[in-house]
Amino acid sequence: MPSRYIRDPIFGDISINATVRPLLDNELMQRLRYIKQLGFSYLVYPAANHSRFEHSLGTMKVTGDIASKIFFEEDHELSAAGLMHDIGHTPFSHQSEEIATKYMHKTHEEIGADLIAHGSMRDAIADSTLSLKKVLGYLRGVGRGKLITGSLGSDRIDYLMRDAYHTGVAYGVIDYIRLMNKLTFSKHDGVTIYESGIAGAESMLIARYYMFSSVYLHHTAVISEAMYLLALENAISEGDIVPRELVSFTDDKAILELLKSKASKGIMGMIMSRNLFKRAYYEEIGEKRIKIQEMSDAIEKLGVNHNDYIIKTISFKGGADDAPLIDNAGAFTGMLSEKSELFNTLSKILNNRRILMVACAPKFKEKVSTAIKKVL
Repeated sequence: MPSRYIRDPIFGDISINATVRPLLDNELMQRLRYIKQLGFSYLVYPAANHSRFEHSLGTMKVTGDIASKIFFEEDHELSAAGLMHDIGHTPFSHQSEEIATKYMHKTHEEIGADLIAHGSMRDAIADSTLSLKKVLGYLRGVGRGKLITGSLGSDRIDYLMRDAYHTGVAYGVIDYIRLMNKLTFSKHDGVTIYESGIAGAESMLIARYYMFSSVYLHHTAVISEAMYLLALENAISEGDIVPRELVSFTDDKAILELLKSKASKGIMGMIMSRNLFKRAYYEEIGEKRIKIQEMSDAIEKLGVNHNDYIIKTISFKGGADDAPLIDNAGAFTGMLSEKSELFNTLSKILNNRRILMVACAPKFKEKVSTAIKKVL
């Protein structure tokens, strides 16, 4: 059966062959069409309505390209793992991750692996003559799976390029072809980069740093996320939503259920009308210890209800990422952090940066701001 193609704004035509098609048509993959890649970032960047489905296709494409370049062959299980790596996401992507971890004690990767191993996708994989064991291993980052999950992996390459495109910012631009041509693989070290490719790796870290600063941790998106989690917690505590059901919800289903819940409809209604909490405090705190309970007590002594404020520490993820380097003869020459002063400096900034944000209903902003400053 000949390949078909899906047109993608980032990579052009993405080939969908007979092996992939049954997986792509499975209900678990199709659900990702209705889960936003960037959660509530569309409240800041109106075009950021792209889905986990698009990102999954792109990750499959990048995975296949890199694997073919390094191994000189197609690895169908590896491409399938790239396609399915986000199946376990709950509504609004990473925004619900905290709830999944708290109540189900699993990350979205672990949830996805369970769904693949025990659901309808297992049969689809069998029909595709793929090895379920190899696919699950790759999803866990075993062996070649590091090409997906690693610091220079296909997952990160696609989401930086895709998110930059849909938000309209210029920070996530990566020279993907150049970077791909400088990558290789080691069974012991995973994704490895030739020394001549240091600039490409640096550009990827710079892109990630600025995407976090400008998009992923934009205060409006973070406030929206925190309000959504507050609404979700309220609905769960009242029994209106069962946490394990979230793995089958789409974004719209989550919104509908939250708007039906007396405990959460007020907060969710505020998000939907973009009537959001306002920042009362927003400062860099570095390594400073934060007394969350003391701040909560001070705020509630003002007569502010627990549904009218949020306290959140914001930090970057992956600041400690690194990659081994080799010369043209294949000999190990050191780690990227040792050879690149720029990479090392940015990594330290990422690791050390922590922000305390307190936001509340607009009418309490001044009182809450004063109270927090006293506590600190």
